[in-house]
Amino acid sequence: MISWMQKNNKFLIITIWVATISFIFTGATAGFSFGIKSNSIGKVGEIELKRDQFAMNYNNLFERYNQMMQGKFDKEQAKQMGLEQQVLNQMATEAKLLNLAKDFGVVVTEKEAGEKLAEIPSFQNNGVFDRKIYDTFIQNSPFQQDTFEESFKNQLTIEKVLTLLNAKGLKNEYQAFQTAFEVADKIKYSILTNKDVNIPIDEKKLKEFWESRKDQYKTAKQFTLDIQWTETNSTEVTEEDITTFYNENRFKYTDKEGKIMPLSDIKDQITKDVKVKNTRKPAFKKFLEFKKGNGKKSETLTLNVNDLKLSQELWSEISGAKIGDFIKPKAVGDKYAGVKITEIIEPITKSFNKVKELISPLYQEETNKKALSVLAEEKLSKIDNQETNVSNFLTLDNAETQNLGINKQETVNFISKLFTSEQEKGIIPIGSKVIVYKIVEQKLITLDDNNSKKLYKNADQVKEQSFQTSLIKKLDKLYPTEFYK
Repeated sequence: MISWMQKNNKFLIITIWVATISFIFTGATAGFSFGIKSNSIGKVGEIELKRDQFAMNYNNLFERYNQMMQGKFDKEQAKQMGLEQQVLNQMATEAKLLNLAKDFGVVVTEKEAGEKLAEIPSFQNNGVFDRKIYDTFIQNSPFQQDTFEESFKNQLTIEKVLTLLNAKGLKNEYQAFQTAFEVADKIKYSILTNKDVNIPIDEKKLKEFWESRKDQYKTAKQFTLDIQWTETNSTEVTEEDITTFYNENRFKYTDKEGKIMPLSDIKDQITKDVKVKNTRKPAFKKFLEFKKGNGKKSETLTLNVNDLKLSQELWSEISGAKIGDFIKPKAVGDKYAGVKITEIIEPITKSFNKVKELISPLYQEETNKKALSVLAEEKLSKIDNQETNVSNFLTLDNAETQNLGINKQETVNFISKLFTSEQEKGIIPIGSKVIVYKIVEQKLITLDDNNSKKLYKNADQVKEQSFQTSLIKKLDKLYPTEFYK
């Protein structure tokens, strides 16, 4: 976590705050189990953990997971993953570093903060800081300028502390690291694959395999829904509507570098978003008639839970509802859907015949894996006296250039595991393959200066990560954490 912060500090703050604009004042902390003590949810050493900071960090992490899962991440999944606790742990770690900065007298001046703020692409115009853009951002955001700038300075303080504590490797550490890359091994080896075992499927054992796992093979929960669609395409919007909406929400429309995209480049998308916004009231009015029995449904569908035809926001409400419940309209793409639940079909275990084709490859894989393990042990016991493949001298540095009869990535993985093993001979699984080996010769090679410098850099990174892990453990004892209940 600390290493990521060091590499991405220029963009971390703006990402967090922009993602939070529409979140802080929409019940972000509703339901969180914190007692009320001012704006604080806890304390680490002398640093208070603030409720609004938690809301921002939680939303930022939620959005990251949601992007990775292509919009399918919901509150229930967040709860199962312990997202709340992840954010609290992150905040506690940052607070420990701020305590350390305070004890060491590490500060960030207003001048330093201003210079760093000016480097954020979202606040620049043609590569130069634009005060008007920054002021507009603050004005359109639900937080005070001093709150934002305090958080920004905290992140810069953490960066400065980590820079001061950056531990470089020592001469003997570099030597130990380099030695691992100077060792070269020549091996004799055999590569075993599923073709070497080829176990036929036993119907009786396949059924036993299914019996022990049948609870994993259930039908999806289904909902039969009366859906009332409200289109947004015909909603009229003016140029003023488009411009106003863009000015108020421009920070949500950024490119890969974090820069705000000009209206001219995204006008079509902005127009669609304005139409969706302006259709909300008509959709609700139409829905009320539908709920009273005066309005018509558009269609009736039976869908698996989380079917992509509806939005994740809509499914999160449908999933907790009962037969006969109405769900208020939610935006689904460029239209609204109001829903009445008419039937709920609970999951049932699928029969053996229905999942036979699905589980057969899994059964085959497990059976082959066991058979390969037995064959590998047999090969290993005879490897001293068997004629088999013999490699060139292998090193950690030449792994990608070796031709062992497996692909490049498998070769790299194998050689990496080989050099972390203390055994003269052994068995190394690589994916669905198994490699039986014996080292037959070793030698030391000399690295050139360029390779040595690269290794020293890698050694620094390894030491830095280890140091930071140990640092946080030490700070855990120095600065106790308390969460208000």
